[in-house]
Amino acid sequence: MLSRTDTADLTHFLAEPKRPDGTLSFQELQGFLFSVACSPELIPPSAWFPVISNDEDMGFEDEAEAQRMMGLIMSLYNDINSSVLERSDSMPMGCKFRPEIEDNFDPNLAISQWSRGFMMGHDWLAEVWDEYLPEELDGEVGSTSMVLSFFSSRRLAEMYHLESTTTPRHRRPNVPFSDYAEKVRELFPAALLSYAHIGRGISEIIEELGSSDA
Repeated sequence: MLSRTDTADLTHFLAEPKRPDGTLSFQELQGFLFSVACSPELIPPSAWFPVISNDEDMGFEDEAEAQRMMGLIMSLYNDINSSVLERSDSMPMGCKFRPEIEDNFDPNLAISQWSRGFMMGHDWLAEVWDEYLPEELDGEVGSTSMVLSFFSSRRLAEMYHLESTTTPRHRRPNVPFSDYAEKVRELFPAALLSYAHIGRGISEIIEELGSSDA
């Protein structure tokens, strides 16, 4: 598990101006790696690692820095992967909701950054989910991914709220946005658990089928 020092070092490294434009922040990386760890299909580091720096060279100073930072990123992934395997509903490291619901849309807040990283990862893996997700689970994955990406921006949250009040299947008339956002915040831990359970559950079934065919 990453120590406080390791976490601080990785956070600082990712935030340095010398990193390429679009490089994920530490919390965005956590959200992105959560989506990768929950994928119905195993995604190797060689596939997801370039995404962290927007498919550009990360700009390591030397081989020593490259080895240390890549090691820290892999340690973070392993920590998140272990949490997913355990089907944990614990909040991501360093992420806490503010009491005032509107404050949680601050783009610099940890939970907002985590949600942006998650949404990026989920969208990046959209074709994988489309290939393996049973139709009967499509609604649940849609709902959980909505909850987990809700605080990525207020504009997106407003779109989700509008859809919930205008789409016949989800219509909830006369629900103020603040009340809707409060409910989403309450559902966040359960959504973490549900998303991990479905994604890794499918992955484990695929693995079992592959083993039986061998």
